[in-house]
Order: sequence, then structure tokens, then C-alpha cells
Amino acid sequence: MKAIVAPIFVLILLVSAQVNADVRLTLGPCVQTHVVNGDEKNAVSGESLTLANGTQQLVVDCEAMLGRSDDDAFPESSETFVLLFDAADAVLTLSAPRLQSRQQMAAFNQQKDFRLVNAEGEALSYQIGVLEKEGFQVFRDYLDELEAFNRTPAPAALRMQLPGASAAAGNVTDAVPHVGEQGAPDQETVRQMLRYWYLQADRETREEWKNWIQSSK
Repeated sequence: MKAIVAPIFVLILLVSAQVNADVRLTLGPCVQTHVVNGDEKNAVSGESLTLANGTQQLVVDCEAMLGRSDDDAFPESSETFVLLFDAADAVLTLSAPRLQSRQQMAAFNQQKDFRLVNAEGEALSYQIGVLEKEGFQVFRDYLDELEAFNRTPAPAALRMQLPGASAAAGNVTDAVPHVGEQGAPDQETVRQMLRYWYLQADRETREEWKNWIQSSK
């Protein structure tokens, strides 16, 4: 009997570890996504996303019912934003301020004050930028816009191929750090790539990396 129970117990531990080895992100009131890590993903307030550990890039906005009264209230959306952050083995919530007027919406567009917190209520840092659109558009191609955004020096840009992203979202040159006027790689890009690959590595690879850095000093 013990010979049977032991393997089952080990299997349960392995499955539990796999289940917990990811990021669970819940969207707060009014927050909705359009692209998640290079894939088109429409999720609305109250929904949760399961993300692989590592660097996360989301295309989001905030939709609220605005008007002088409940009778003439109409759904209006904020600017569309790109959020970039690192997370691993965490339960997170992405929220925005309560928006009840067009003045508050305008202030939110300027301040970009999303709040990203973990299960303990601790705030996580993130980079954010506006996903600009040209002229009036009934339908937006968020993937195409994000591809263009990721070719800019914006702090929230991710100039590399994300896991699960379609081949059309980038090419080989996207994985090469941007080179500035003096011929030196853009250091923000280098930092983003180092953080990304470090979080993707297993414990043994991280230790090898640390030892190599120590020996290179």
C-alpha cells in the first residue's frame, strides 16, 4: 500500500508546483485587455488571466459609463495603454481609479495611474506608454499597432519576441538591442532582455549565470 501512496503523493506535489508556477492576474473595475503577451486577448473587468512567469506586456484600457445622469450615460474608453512588468509565481490585481466623469477620464489619460498589486497589497513597478492611433478608427488592429510600438524607444516597448507571440509580431532583428547614435546598445533594452531571460531560466541556469558574472569581474 505504501508503495502506491508514495508515488501518488509525489505526483500531487509535482502537479501542485506546476499549477502554482505561473502568474494569475485579475482585472479590476473598468480595466480590459486587448493583447496579452503578443496574442490578441479580450478580457474584461472581473476576469482573471493565467500568465507564464517572466516579462508581461499587456495592451489595456479602461471603460466607464459617463454622462450627466444615469439616463444619458454612455460607455466611453480611455486611451489605450501598453503595460510592461516582470512577475513570477504571483497573484496580482490590475486596477484603475473609479471614473465617473469626463474630467476624471481626461485626468486618468494624463496620469496613467493604474495600480498593480500582489496578494499582500504590495505595489509592483511597471512601465507604461500610450498606444497611439492615427485619426478616427472604428476598428483597431492592436497587434499591428503594438508591433510598431515595440520598435520605438518607449520604456514599455518590448523589442524581442515574446513566448507565444505570432511570427508576424516581430522578426529576428527585434531580438537585437537598439543601437544608439554612438554605436552602443540601448541599455534599457539590454536590462529588459536580461530580466526576461533570467526569469525564464531554471535554478541551475541562474546559478551558472551568477557564477559567470562573479568570475567575469
